[in-house]
Amino acid sequence: MSTSSPPVSPPPVRSPFSGPRPPNPPPLFMSSRRAEAGDSIRVIVASELDLATRHRFMAALDEAQNDSDQALLDLRALSFIDCACIASLFAAARRGRPERSALILVSPRGQVRRMLDLVGSPEGVAVLEHDDLPEHRGPVEA
Repeated sequence: MSTSSPPVSPPPVRSPFSGPRPPNPPPLFMSSRRAEAGDSIRVIVASELDLATRHRFMAALDEAQNDSDQALLDLRALSFIDCACIASLFAAARRGRPERSALILVSPRGQVRRMLDLVGSPEGVAVLEHDDLPEHRGPVEA
């Protein structure tokens, strides 16, 4: 007669997703400012652009392109952009060219810069590392 020992269960496997969750990113912040009537409009975007915030982002960008000759998209405080919003930038660039509204991306950093480096910037869109537009005067509150 054999003596069997009780089955031994393996140690619990720790999932890489277990443990404390990282804090949620701050909510999307957007602000538009106009330098002068008919001149450039600066759209300042902070936090993250993803599928959940894409519609608000596109509405602000559409308004800036429709109301000015030059839309400056200030990306200094943007920490993340997903593929849907990159596609929206390409669509905005295509829309801006026939209407002669320039789209300029200012100071993309971190993941946003890497994403633009990976896919390339949309045709006809200028990417500035810092706000060095000689003809651009500082924006005032709209």
